Amino acid sequence: MSVGPVSGNGIAITLSPGKTVFWTVTAQAAYNQFVQLKDVNGTVVFTATGSGGTGGTPKQIGNGSFTVPNNANYTLYIGTNNGAQWSSVIWDADALVSGGSIYYETFNFISEDGGGTDYNDSCTTLSFFNSLG
Repeated sequence: MSVGPVSGNGIAITLSPGKTVFWTVTAQAAYNQFVQLKDVNGTVVFTATGSGGTGGTPKQIGNGSFTVPNNANYTLYIGTNNGAQWSSVIWDADALVSGGSIYYETFNFISEDGGGTDYNDSCTTLSFFNSLG
């Protein structure tokens, strides 16, 4: 079952140490969306900003990857206008598992910036394979 709605002003997550995490942020709201991930020391891992334009067309506003260090605690911020306002967020984590082995994990976050109740303003996804090679 999904978590939320919760405030986008600091969602604590723990990722698996040593994994290469791929992230993507998509927006379709007219308001300028803001997504930022910080590590346990407050260092910014990534920031994505942008909108889908006045027509509400989905648009990828950021993507990339990073490697998780030994301390795997992170805080995700989701809002509008560079964090001037925090969105309402529904999120969940899931894993692809077979025979007790985890092969792939993903964290998904959808946001509502206050203009409605449809939670379709931004989508942030963090995902990683359990093993590489």
